[in-house]
Amino acid sequence: MAQYKIALIGLYNYKVLGVRYLASALRQKGFDCPLIFFKNFESGNMKKPSEREYELLLNLLRELKPNAIGLSVMSTLYLEAPRELTRRLRDAFGPEVPIIWGGVYPTLFPAESLDYADLVLRGESEDALVELVEHLNEGTIPDSLPNLAYRKQDQTVVNEVRRLEEDLDRLSFPLLGDRQMYYINYDKLMPGDPQVKNHTYEMTCSRGCPYVCSYCSSLSLKKLYRGKGKFVRLRSVDNVIQEIRQAQQKMKKMRMVLFWDEIFPDDLAWVQEFTDRYRKEINLPFQIWGHPLRTRQEVIDLLVEAGLSQVVIGIQSGSPRIRKQVFFRRENQDEILKMSRVLAQARVPEVIYDFILDHPFETEEDFRLTLELCEKLHRPFTLQLHGLSFLPGTEIVNLAIKEGVITREEIERLQNLPLEEQYRAMYWFYGDDKVKYRRSQYWINLIFYSQFPRLYKIVKPLATRTSLLEKNALPFRFLRKGCNYFLFGRRVAKKLSWLYG
Repeated sequence: MAQYKIALIGLYNYKVLGVRYLASALRQKGFDCPLIFFKNFESGNMKKPSEREYELLLNLLRELKPNAIGLSVMSTLYLEAPRELTRRLRDAFGPEVPIIWGGVYPTLFPAESLDYADLVLRGESEDALVELVEHLNEGTIPDSLPNLAYRKQDQTVVNEVRRLEEDLDRLSFPLLGDRQMYYINYDKLMPGDPQVKNHTYEMTCSRGCPYVCSYCSSLSLKKLYRGKGKFVRLRSVDNVIQEIRQAQQKMKKMRMVLFWDEIFPDDLAWVQEFTDRYRKEINLPFQIWGHPLRTRQEVIDLLVEAGLSQVVIGIQSGSPRIRKQVFFRRENQDEILKMSRVLAQARVPEVIYDFILDHPFETEEDFRLTLELCEKLHRPFTLQLHGLSFLPGTEIVNLAIKEGVITREEIERLQNLPLEEQYRAMYWFYGDDKVKYRRSQYWINLIFYSQFPRLYKIVKPLATRTSLLEKNALPFRFLRKGCNYFLFGRRVAKKLSWLYG
């Protein structure tokens, strides 16, 4: 076994697929690669690491004595954490232990990332990381290594990314249940892989997204990989089934598979083979993400028959203007309604529609159109409502600045807020404009209640014929909280049903 040791750290997600793929690639080449999961994602209770958690991590790394440390840095709402962690790692280990950043943020912002990290790997980097570690093991840094970015004599060097791997079956499965895994959270260090104790296994059948939504990094990544091979790629059914079977062997409590594909494959021949083998060989409920333009009756029917228990589909707005001009989505109202009819006719056990509401592009007319669309959607469904985040590297940041709805300085301020503040701000609040705030909450409440048919028949007349909902928001907030408890209880009941039958 090679002597060089690189410790990989996944932040705020112990199921993090990217880091597990990288660790698996390194292990296949004989490198020692401890994997540390530092904190976990809890949307309702996000907190920055405590001093005790930093202490546990640094003490663990001192025991492991890695030659290099890699951090996964996503283009999301917790940039404060990897920056602070890198500073502490630098103080603890000095320049002798290089710190490598990878992930969406370093891919799109290599120069900014090199203000903290020694080296950056951009894009899909299973092969790039292995080659980099091979060179580091020999005491050299490969100046021309594809995907690598670094500083040389105060100059930032950003190499081209390599071609995308089209044969996804060539990649080893994400590392699972390894003895050199550690989980730090709640001021505790827990040896072992926390995933193996879970009831849900998360994976993907594909890489890449065919669409270019402005609030997502997919458009920027497509630009980066232009001319570098097929962007959307699909694993073979056999390869997918093999990974699930391996997971079943290591996860004795496994009762559900969650597919994290940007959009679950809809190729009919692939789906026919997948559903036939999945039903015979796996036979567990599974959940997917879909898209209004990729929801065909024959495909959904097959998936339901094979065990599809939940589909989440982003509609994002009922306003054609917002969808097309702001979010860069091309589906129209009729296509959305057709999609909802397909899901209802297929009797998908749980349908969740995702909406982005209450942002500076939105007018009262846009709210009204969203409410009208929700009224027309085929039932039953659950609504997942949230605000718009101006994530680094997304096209909507440039659009917002161009349209004058927000300044670059304000966006940078929002992106650099402490972690807790960013996650508490679930919606866009219109500063001190109490009228706009009150009106937006009026519409959001109505849209929320539209998922409960009987309740909506009571609430809507109160809202439209009187000013009760707008001027007396407190009782409706309590009612909404009660509805959320109901939805939570329903989710718990469903989980218990597939856990215990």
